[in-house]
Amino acid sequence: MNELSKHMPELPPAALTSDQSLWKISAWSGEFVDRQAEHEYLHKHSQLIARQLLTALAIWAILMLLFAIPDYHALGPTPAFWESLAMRGVTCLLIGVLALLVARSPIRATEARWITMLELIAISLFMGVYQLRPEIVAWIVTLTLIMLISLFIFLPNRVPAVLGVALYMAVATVVAVHLVSPRSPGEMAALSLLLLVPIGIGWAAALRTQILQRKQYALWRQAQQANEALSREMDERARLQEALVKQATTDPLTGLNNRRQYETLFATELARAQRKGNALALCIIDLDHFKQVNDTWGHSAGDQVLRDVAQLCRDNFRAVDILGRLGGEEFVVLLPDTDLPTAAHIARRFIETLAATPIALGAEDIRITATAGVVQRDPDEEQLESLVQRADKALYEGKRAGRNRVITV
Repeated sequence: MNELSKHMPELPPAALTSDQSLWKISAWSGEFVDRQAEHEYLHKHSQLIARQLLTALAIWAILMLLFAIPDYHALGPTPAFWESLAMRGVTCLLIGVLALLVARSPIRATEARWITMLELIAISLFMGVYQLRPEIVAWIVTLTLIMLISLFIFLPNRVPAVLGVALYMAVATVVAVHLVSPRSPGEMAALSLLLLVPIGIGWAAALRTQILQRKQYALWRQAQQANEALSREMDERARLQEALVKQATTDPLTGLNNRRQYETLFATELARAQRKGNALALCIIDLDHFKQVNDTWGHSAGDQVLRDVAQLCRDNFRAVDILGRLGGEEFVVLLPDTDLPTAAHIARRFIETLAATPIALGAEDIRITATAGVVQRDPDEEQLESLVQRADKALYEGKRAGRNRVITV
């Protein structure tokens, strides 16, 4: 339990989620009632359980070989000794096979059938010691009591499987003792009760350990699930906040800055221009004969034209320029650190690009032109509306002059 605890964080009860049924633990087996939860638990700890099992198997094999020494001193090179040594050799061979299987596939350490089969075979072979060494029956019974406790504590296995193996060992011991040295019913009953004591203690200790380990795992998993849910909620809130900000600052049709946003950005650029004494220009673009597009192809086609023109604005103006939709078919562009001639050149390049770019409306391509009015901020000009009005006047001069041109003021 202590080693498992090192792999789990201490978590408060507040980390529990509402789904308690998934983590319900059996009171007699110490396992999750839900098979999927139990499988998940064993799979996560398979590496640790495998290391514990390999260590226990190594110690078991070493002890089996070491106890051959007192057998030799007691029996000498007799058939009884060779039978005892063969029993130990077969057991060590089976231990080695299981260790190899677990080393190759650690998940086998969580499958009760492997270690249970080994224990049943080893115990059956061990019972032969009573026939080979009848003179030390009392010592063998004492060793059996220790082995019964060890089954529960040192060899990782499912509690129900260990309980079954321990009861088998107790019954086999009673039978072996009676065959070697027949006893009275009272003595056999006393021996049976004596063997049940380490079984009861071992079962209670193993059960408590398994339950505590799974409770700690359940707390960790529930806290993990709560954190994942919280993370998803935070991500969703961030996406929602981003959507709200976008909705509040952009034009829903074109995706350009709306009036509120470009007024805010203008205030920032105005303050910077006043502080550094830099130029600041503004351009208003109005699509020519846009009403004909709506009348001929419909308003949905007109919306598509506005979206395509907005994309052309993004592609042809500079990254530092602030693009916005003024309303209807009018667009506004704020050009920081730009004097009037440069701004006019940039606007003229866009007007020429727009006129040369076909816009697809279904199976038909159309050409759209636009007129632009460009102004530069005067040193005493502090309101966006003032620049817009002057650029608007320049724009209408361009309309009167024949459209598809740039007029500066």
